Amino acid sequence: LSKQWYQRRVRESQTFQHYFKRINLSLEMTERELEGVSALLKAFDKNGDGKLSGEDLRTAFRSCGVDASGDEVKSLIMRFDRDGDGALDFSEVLGLMAELEQKKADRGKLKQIFDVMDTNGNKRINKHELQNAMSLYCQITYTDQELDELMKKVDFDNDGFISFNEFARSIHLFKMQ
Repeated sequence: LSKQWYQRRVRESQTFQHYFKRINLSLEMTERELEGVSALLKAFDKNGDGKLSGEDLRTAFRSCGVDASGDEVKSLIMRFDRDGDGALDFSEVLGLMAELEQKKADRGKLKQIFDVMDTNGNKRINKHELQNAMSLYCQITYTDQELDELMKKVDFDNDGFISFNEFARSIHLFKMQ
């Protein structure tokens, strides 16, 4: 199938249009990217119906080293299955892939911010580094008590430091508020 066929299918897909608007991705996917999605669909579609069932999707995740629970896969299918048939077709897989790519890009940006804040390079942010970052980049100065309260909110394992995962989780929770 040609690049034009794939691009037409993507453009005609209401599902992809929905995700395009939501996460602001370019419709101009490369031929290689489209072939990758098609290959993914073919590789993991056990019954050959052109769709990924929950088990197919779980197998695909496992092949990438991600151990997604049945509930997590079910939740993904519910979010991306626009036609309600319980499986993901080509356009629905495109929507899922687009969101996963966006999350990966967002995580990369968070890692860059975290690394700037981690001035001593030990892969964790201490109270002093947090105060310096807030003061320098946000023009916010906290009292010691306010800083202690902030650390308690984001230091989920209570070790006195903010790891990258704690930082990312805190930013995610903050966005949800």
